[in-house]
Amino acid sequence: MPSSRGPIVLHVAAEVSPFHKSGGLGDVLGGLPTALGRAGIDTRIITGLFGADTKLASIGGRSALVTWPFTIDIWLAGKRLEARVHEARTHGGEVTTYFLEAPHLSRGGLYGHGDDVYRFAILAKGAVAIASALIRPPDAPGFAERDPAEIAVLHAHDWHTALAIYYARRSPLLRRVPSIFTIHNLAFQGVAEPSTAHYLDIGPDDFRSGFEHHGALNLMKGAILAADRVTTVSGNYAREIQTARYGQDLDGLLRHVDHKLRGIPNGIDVRSWDPTLDPALPAHFSANDLEGKALCRSALQFETGLAQNEHAPLLGIVSRFSSQKGIDLLCDAAPAHLAAGGQLVALGEGDAHLEDRFARLAARHRGAVSYSRAFDDGLSRRIYAGSDLFAMPSRFEPCGLAQMYAMRYGTIPVARATGGLVDTIYPLHNRYEVGGASGIVYRGEPNDPGALLGALHWARDVCSDRSALEALRWNAMHMDHSWDLSAKHYIHMYLDLGADLPIPET
Repeated sequence: MPSSRGPIVLHVAAEVSPFHKSGGLGDVLGGLPTALGRAGIDTRIITGLFGADTKLASIGGRSALVTWPFTIDIWLAGKRLEARVHEARTHGGEVTTYFLEAPHLSRGGLYGHGDDVYRFAILAKGAVAIASALIRPPDAPGFAERDPAEIAVLHAHDWHTALAIYYARRSPLLRRVPSIFTIHNLAFQGVAEPSTAHYLDIGPDDFRSGFEHHGALNLMKGAILAADRVTTVSGNYAREIQTARYGQDLDGLLRHVDHKLRGIPNGIDVRSWDPTLDPALPAHFSANDLEGKALCRSALQFETGLAQNEHAPLLGIVSRFSSQKGIDLLCDAAPAHLAAGGQLVALGEGDAHLEDRFARLAARHRGAVSYSRAFDDGLSRRIYAGSDLFAMPSRFEPCGLAQMYAMRYGTIPVARATGGLVDTIYPLHNRYEVGGASGIVYRGEPNDPGALLGALHWARDVCSDRSALEALRWNAMHMDHSWDLSAKHYIHMYLDLGADLPIPET
């Protein structure tokens, strides 16, 4: 593997697209490190090798991995675990990724094991061991000739890697390395029984001062307190989580650490998500030539069994089916949308009762509603490209990527004013004066389907006004949601922490 290009920004994460992901976290680790690499920063990732669930085809399969010529010892609660490290150039060659293969961690499957807190403690301990080997290369064949690396920043993501910051603080080689902890979704905090602390090598004093929360062990709380900076994936979400409504019972703590809390919106891979080139689309189009979008719309209707109706406002949704995403509110609002002549195409899976509600809706309204349960990346892209409108009635949304994909493909988001949806969509106030607007953002209580009904009524009205719709599409497709823009914000934060990194162009 090539030697360092300079001080390293080292990310630690449970999910890294395209290798393993269950949501937006994986997409972030697929996009942000690539953009940092393009900016000339030596960016590296530590993640798990989870077995069959780790898809390595994009880098040439497992044969593309270089296995370290020695094992690393992970000590946890007095027990020794022998682990292996596999290394590869990933993300189009811009990033080095280290895959940790360890007992318990690599049994297959990201989540859902009863001992997930323990498993991710192994990943965190392994991350510290890998970082230490980079700083002080061991005397092993094929490894000893490596130059010692300087780690400029340790950047951990979500509760799964919260302990990496805690363990690094206790490491002689890493204790002075600046650390960043990014909250991708505050709803998932890594909570366990207090007795678990012993098995994670968290001492009684540290438990009481850092991890104890209402009598339980809370890994996210410990990382928030220990990190030099805490970030969220949008500025508005950083403000929201300091309130009782959105703070998931950590709002008081987050107000306390407001001085180190930052919000940086996520980005998308604009090279992959490009309607002029996307191979999943039946026709290509651009903001200057939307003829192909009309063909995508007609093809989507045919593919999903919807009636061929060029005048029906086609509302799409691609989402995890959960209460957070407001899927139940969309089910409540759908009959009125259909009665007004609209159509609805949905793709997603998640909570069984929400899947069933959508399946029944599609059965009752054949030709007007289509629902596909199994996730299909190609179909998701065709929904983004072929829909007129895109529904995002989220109760909370740390950032959201779907609205960015939709706008990239000229589809107008209809989104509740929460989290990153506020930061990434310029709201329409008057369809006769579109200005810089790129979508419809409505306000309303989290459990009120009436607010969504009103927004959909307005959206259908906009669809009937060709000039307003074209202006919105033009604006939406010219929004800059690239990872390069987000990466600049992260680089400035790394620099603020004292990292010796290239200064990005303004």
